Amino acid sequence: MAKPELVRHDAFYMKELNDMIDIKRDYDFWQTRRYLTIDKKIVSFCDYAFLFDLKAKILLLQYHGQLEMQEAIRNAFMHNFQTMMGARVETVNPLLMLHVHRNTIVKDTIAQLDKYKDDDFKKPLQVYFHNEEGLDAGGIRKEFFLLLTKEILNPQYGMFTVYEETGTIWFNDFYDEEVEPMYKLIGTLCALAVYNITIIDLPFPLVLYKKLLNKIKIDLDDMKSLSPTIHHSLKSLLHYKEDDLETTLCYAFDIEREFYGERRRIELKTGGSSIMVNQKNKQEFIDLYIDYVFNKSCEKQFQAFASGFRRVINSKPLELFYPDELMSFVIGNTNYDWNEFQKKTEYKGEYHANHPVIQWFWQVFHKLVENEKKKFLLFLTGSDRVPVFGWSQTLPMTIQRSHTDDIHLPVSHTCFNILDLPSYSSKEILKTKLLEAIQHNQGFNLV
Repeated sequence: MAKPELVRHDAFYMKELNDMIDIKRDYDFWQTRRYLTIDKKIVSFCDYAFLFDLKAKILLLQYHGQLEMQEAIRNAFMHNFQTMMGARVETVNPLLMLHVHRNTIVKDTIAQLDKYKDDDFKKPLQVYFHNEEGLDAGGIRKEFFLLLTKEILNPQYGMFTVYEETGTIWFNDFYDEEVEPMYKLIGTLCALAVYNITIIDLPFPLVLYKKLLNKIKIDLDDMKSLSPTIHHSLKSLLHYKEDDLETTLCYAFDIEREFYGERRRIELKTGGSSIMVNQKNKQEFIDLYIDYVFNKSCEKQFQAFASGFRRVINSKPLELFYPDELMSFVIGNTNYDWNEFQKKTEYKGEYHANHPVIQWFWQVFHKLVENEKKKFLLFLTGSDRVPVFGWSQTLPMTIQRSHTDDIHLPVSHTCFNILDLPSYSSKEILKTKLLEAIQHNQGFNLV
């Protein structure tokens, strides 16, 4: 008998709720009713969160974050007022401030985050790069996350295994206590990005979010997101019906792993290297294999990651999410509809959609290769990814004229997605200057 197919959770979404009810007000009631003497028959839609679509859940998570930020700022000001009155000794900053050097961004970030208390992570994040004049209204923060993520995932740290087939990463098997702060930092980084509504490019598979939310059982299908080849091999083993399995496939209850170029065999159970897989125990072998890869091999690494995440976000709205929803919110998407991007663009001053320079710009832009377009997006916004709901969820690009010569490069104001585009004398010069700008995109200064 065929296994019944489960109904996907999004089949229960009631998108109409976004328009029918005040979701924020419903959430306030849901949070406070335990302190109130009210009729128990009065319910909150938050009790039936499976009805909320992803848009509603993100709204609730952001709303909860805003409330926590407001409370953290209010507490800081109250503390500072008491300091002025002589009741306290030190003032506190109402913001979570990070001052980092580009060439020591990981070291600086770890050192500063370690000094903060958990309550400080509820404050709005503001980042400053050493010797750069830019004011962080969002753009610097986006670049900070981008650069820090890129550096942490550097293979030199040996923290993650990269699966070339899928481009995803997973925790390295061999735990080193010296890098535990790094795992915790990545968890904190991930949560801070969510908390401060910033997309972050962490190429973890869906299983990470399953573990983080502890909602859905991890199984063989999760291996496909890491290695389709291993997934196919295990599936083939599962479906192999012949009695010669033991002598034909020659699997034992162990697994080969690599660490800094050294190959090691890890037993999946006591004496596993001498226990051959057969028709009777093959399901046990597959279960142990999956459990080792996603749980036992990375128990301490994931615990450090999760503790870093939970020090920032450990709220009720997070419980409303399913793993795939949280993943989409964290990393955004890579469905680049560049025609829609153009349609959403606005113009200021003498520029308009039919202006010759603007027409040249779009002719040049649409002929760029995909990677160059993503670099332009990074140049413009501080991130090379699109929010989960596409361009409608972010500020549209605004193009305005800056100079009337062929000397200056285009300049971006990432905080507001504004492009200062000189009025070049030809399309060829525009292309040259645009490519030069996006290829040398790093650093914030006041312009």
